[in-house]
Amino acid sequence: MREPARRRTTAMVITGMVLGGAGTLAYFVLTHSDPSPPARPAAAGKGPTSPESVARAVIDRLNAKDIDGVIELTCAQGKSTGRRELMKAVPHLDPAAPADTRAKPITFELGALSKFPDGYTATFTVQFDGVSQDGTMRLQLSADEWTLCGLDSPRIGGVG
Repeated sequence: MREPARRRTTAMVITGMVLGGAGTLAYFVLTHSDPSPPARPAAAGKGPTSPESVARAVIDRLNAKDIDGVIELTCAQGKSTGRRELMKAVPHLDPAAPADTRAKPITFELGALSKFPDGYTATFTVQFDGVSQDGTMRLQLSADEWTLCGLDSPRIGGVG
């Protein structure tokens, strides 16, 4: 009679160990944190991190008619005059422009990037009313970040 009781006790102990081990394993798997520190995004996640990415971001924001977004990418010395000059060159970007002006289709397309001693230049094309015009932008490092630091946009629709 001792033998069946012993088997039951042994079976209960083994079952308890298996269930307890599984619970312990689940606890450690679910609560274990990665010991390696998380990778920091380049430039502390502030935005585009290369001349090409800044140029692409500028074009994307111009196509979205997001002048504030373009100014965010602009170097400190260009922020004050950049908004005024850009709205004068491309009235479609001016939030105060009449709705019919802002609604007119205009597209910007990025061209080539070229290095120069102080940074990069990027060419772009503006399509408006069936006419294509070329412009350039200058990209420079400002406080360890690539920024738009000059935009030579064609005057759109004879304005400016």
